[in-house]
Amino acid sequence: SEKAPAPAKTITANKNWKEMLASPAFYLLILMFAMGAFSGLMIASNASLIGQSMFGLSASAAAAYVSLYSLSNTSGRVFWGAISDRIGQIRAVIIIYSAIIFAFILLVSVNQVWAFAIGIVTLGLCFGGVMGVFPGLVMDNFGPANQVVNYGIVFIGFSSAAFVAPKVTASLATANNGDFTKAFYVAIAVVLLGLGLSLVYTKRKTAVVETAAETIQ
Repeated sequence: SEKAPAPAKTITANKNWKEMLASPAFYLLILMFAMGAFSGLMIASNASLIGQSMFGLSASAAAAYVSLYSLSNTSGRVFWGAISDRIGQIRAVIIIYSAIIFAFILLVSVNQVWAFAIGIVTLGLCFGGVMGVFPGLVMDNFGPANQVVNYGIVFIGFSSAAFVAPKVTASLATANNGDFTKAFYVAIAVVLLGLGLSLVYTKRKTAVVETAAETIQ
């Protein structure tokens, strides 16, 4: 009996940085990267202050949560990397964005130390996940041959978030007497935009794969 033909696989063409800049996927990825990193950078620079001002922690206890956040960040790269290998990178990104939104809603809704702990761990894992998954997304779109340069350019999204997120957070907290609630709402809005872009990316990627499959047939 004849075996059914294996499903066609799309082969990603290697693109240099100039070709990458001409691709709509580049602009989606750099914005998604910035929006995914925004919340992690917000917490990384303010975790201790958030714990002390909003959840009543002592300076030493807040410092312990900073360490917990760093550990979660490290673990998130492995955790979300394993998940993305199973379900696909963009699906992992969508779940990461959804988890970030959950964490911030928890932080603004429940003024308890346990909520801060869950929020810190979740946001740390998700920040690590963003850092772990996006290199693969860049390679998936533009090929491995020029990955170092291409990812370096997409990393501008992260650098932009690193410049903006701490400044926005500090200014909002200062204007609200050390309360980070409004900053958290800004983070939720940013991640919602990133989630929307990730859905646009998914739709566009699906269309590209279907077109490639039809071409092969």
